[in-house]
Amino acid sequence: MPSRFLVALAAIVMLATPVHAEQLVNKIAAVVNGEIVTLYDLKQLAIPELKKAGVLGSKYADSPKVKSILSSVLENIVTEKLFLQDAERRGITVDEAEIENELRKLAQQRGLTLAKAKEQIIKDGLTVDSVKERVRASIIRQRLLGLMVGRKVVITKEEVERFYEKNKAEFAADGKIELSLLIFGDDSNVSDVRSELAAGKISFEEAVQKYSVGPGKEQGGYLGELGVKDISPQMMAAVDTMEDGAVSNVLSLGSNKALIKLHSKTKGSLRPLDEVAQEIEAKLRAPRLEASFKEYAEKLRNNAVVDVRL
Repeated sequence: MPSRFLVALAAIVMLATPVHAEQLVNKIAAVVNGEIVTLYDLKQLAIPELKKAGVLGSKYADSPKVKSILSSVLENIVTEKLFLQDAERRGITVDEAEIENELRKLAQQRGLTLAKAKEQIIKDGLTVDSVKERVRASIIRQRLLGLMVGRKVVITKEEVERFYEKNKAEFAADGKIELSLLIFGDDSNVSDVRSELAAGKISFEEAVQKYSVGPGKEQGGYLGELGVKDISPQMMAAVDTMEDGAVSNVLSLGSNKALIKLHSKTKGSLRPLDEVAQEIEAKLRAPRLEASFKEYAEKLRNNAVVDVRL
């Protein structure tokens, strides 16, 4: 089982190359402006998605799902290669001290010293150098995106104020929400399940036990009483207008569809605007950054020589 430190690290740097990984025929998956992406590298970086989809292993090698995941991951690798190549052209660099500092922060978040974190990396079959390389790439990518994308996105004070006035319930400091959650698997007919619930043909708890791939399945999806700050914006928006005992419309949580049953909702005291202004600005900035990011990535791709051989 991966260590908690590596779980945190993977969220930032994808996956480093294992020391004792099975050797694959190192075919070329793509060439990006003359820089090669091997099939071995691609399969290593695709491991988290293959695990999530339940198709990791040689017996699934020729399945359409594996091919689809590898194709999607390869597109991400190509985009990152283009980012790093553009960063190099622009003279964006990261020194060893910055990489060590980033690793130190990741370690501290999990209660480890940097030395212990490095020991854990080796224990889990990775090399410190490969992890450092992924951290370096992550820092460079963020700097480049800040330069090329972030500067184009401006959020005004008036926009922040309007969002605050319209979404005050979201900023209740000590508000509580008690709920249950049903997260559907890829093979579930979500609309049919929602119709059955609306018609009273099945209870929410029964639906969770039958269809959910999320937490608390044996408890009918019950998550208990959560602080408003601990609930995602998507979930918060869903329960904001719901009555106690109601079941939400279908919503998206990550790559899955989901339903929420609201048990109770307690409003808390309102956090002042000056306390949450930066939080609101980040929330408003995110979709605009995404749009600018796509535009920038498309421009790099259009000006590149990319040969995908997968």
